[in-house]
Amino acid sequence: MPYCDDFIGVVAVGSRYNGAVSSERIGRYEILETLGKGAMGVVYLARDSIIDRRVALKTLRIDIDPDYAGEFRERFFREARAAGRLNHSGIVTIHDVGECPDTGLVYIAMEYIKGQDLEQMLGADRRLHPAEAARIVAEVALGLDYAHNLGVVHRDIKPANIILTTDGSPKVMDFGVARLESSNLTVDGQFIGTPNFMSPEQITGKTVDGRSDLFSLGVVLFKLLTGTRPFKGANMHEVTLKIAQEACPIPSTVVPGLPAAFNPIVLKCLEKDPARRFQTGAELAEVLGALARALVPRSEDDAGRTSVTSSQPDIPTSEPVSKSRSFDFRHPLKDLPLPSWIYWPVEGRWAAAIIGGWALIILIAVVILNMTVDRGPWPSPSAEAVLGRHWTVKKYMHAQDALAHGNLPAAEAACLQALHQAPASPGGRALAAQIHRALETEETILADRNRVEDLVSEGRDFYRKGRYQSAVQRFKQALDIDAGHELASSYFELASERLKDTRRQPTHRTTPVRTTTAIAAQPKPAPPQAEPIPGLVKIHLRFDSPLNSGHLTVTLDGESLEEIPFDFSRKGLLGIKRKGTGALRRTLIAPSGHHTIGIKLFSEKLGTPAEASFEENLVAGSQWSLRTDLPSVKARPSFFLIRSD
Repeated sequence: MPYCDDFIGVVAVGSRYNGAVSSERIGRYEILETLGKGAMGVVYLARDSIIDRRVALKTLRIDIDPDYAGEFRERFFREARAAGRLNHSGIVTIHDVGECPDTGLVYIAMEYIKGQDLEQMLGADRRLHPAEAARIVAEVALGLDYAHNLGVVHRDIKPANIILTTDGSPKVMDFGVARLESSNLTVDGQFIGTPNFMSPEQITGKTVDGRSDLFSLGVVLFKLLTGTRPFKGANMHEVTLKIAQEACPIPSTVVPGLPAAFNPIVLKCLEKDPARRFQTGAELAEVLGALARALVPRSEDDAGRTSVTSSQPDIPTSEPVSKSRSFDFRHPLKDLPLPSWIYWPVEGRWAAAIIGGWALIILIAVVILNMTVDRGPWPSPSAEAVLGRHWTVKKYMHAQDALAHGNLPAAEAACLQALHQAPASPGGRALAAQIHRALETEETILADRNRVEDLVSEGRDFYRKGRYQSAVQRFKQALDIDAGHELASSYFELASERLKDTRRQPTHRTTPVRTTTAIAAQPKPAPPQAEPIPGLVKIHLRFDSPLNSGHLTVTLDGESLEEIPFDFSRKGLLGIKRKGTGALRRTLIAPSGHHTIGIKLFSEKLGTPAEASFEENLVAGSQWSLRTDLPSVKARPSFFLIRSD
């Protein structure tokens, strides 16, 4: 396999050269075979006879104009000086440089690499998998960063000068046009390198530094991703003009489906102004390394597309290389139908950082919540509050008993009193709805009964007047409402017979005296009377309390009508209670009539309870105001019952 199809060779000065050495040795190196020929020299596979090591031996082509031989020879030794200082896993190592005393050939010996350069691998319109392209360019950027830190600029980065070894590792070769930043050997107006991959400053003859190599590497990345060059033209002049003036195409528009994350990376590499590019190869390698890790897992046919036997692991982001162990869940879960992100390898350090961060957030939240929890002590309900609840339950039970016995007004009054104590009770609301439905049913039955009696009365009047057709209609309507009404049924039969007789004897209409007399002798039943509904009154309770807590009891004829506990404490910081004041507003329902209304106020601040009673004739539908006045905690309360309607 050739070392490189465009390897620039070494220069020697002197005699003519026919393209190959005449002897099988150059110095101490034994020539084994010819690997390739470049623009300026020939590359051989040779063996170092002293240490028995295979090397790639570059020699100068001496069939050049003698006027330029001195300059080429000087460039050859410059390559040796520049590349000999580099010792990096991503750069071809220089072993030796010298001149053969027998032939006068100048040579340079470097490590022999088994592999294939990117230009041979890609061919026409071929491209790499995006993750593989990012990995390769990131490792090349690390090698260039190493060289730039030593003051060496390559100046001819292109696919032909990047070789992939059999394990997939890229190596940068051919520093034949590299120069020390401190030297000034390039002839003014002459640019060295491959124009398709040159930077704008190389084309215009400006100062060149490491950022020029990063521009060329950006062109390589564009070609690996899209299979084409970003700046194409019909001739070299058009290509150089586009490099110097036109903007780079967006990669994802050239190849649909290409990850858009490559766009800003490639465009930054190909900025015309070096100050706007990546400033170091390490910066570019870090960005591409992160993108490569985001694009894994790679498909199984990646190795076939890149022509290597094994894929390189995730890209290192700095020198020296340091890899952290990752948790790979792909193998145990590969047969399950899960989303693709499940199979992404997770860096252990990132997983630990994320889990630790969330654990810290949860811990802080738990501490804050723990500080805001009210841990008591929680006061138990007062005896008056318990009595009030018992009274409410008792009222509900009375309402249920009254409903069961058909005493709907009493059931409604008891249920309303209980609901005023516990308005949110689901059971109380359901009982109230049941009582309401029963009242509506009773009203409907009473209305139907009155309607039947009215229809029967009208029918009897029509019957006496001999208007049998109208009488039949009235009795029929009455039977439609109450089919079991005996009087309506009897009159309906009699009226129907009279109507038939009348139709058979249209000129003789007589009414049997016996039947009429019998019917007239029947007494008219009195309409049923609805039971009177007892009246209700409303008592509005008002108390502006300076007291923090206590309870108020209202009685009706000695029995508890309402138990109202109150506590105006407020929770402060960390659940600590603070004393406060407030107002009580409540509306009570009581039956009408002559009653004794009592009120009693309990509180620890008062010492002894304060109470009062009032005897009033509560008129049905009236409204009363029961007010408690207490100017201060140390004063005694006053009670007032005033009719307010």
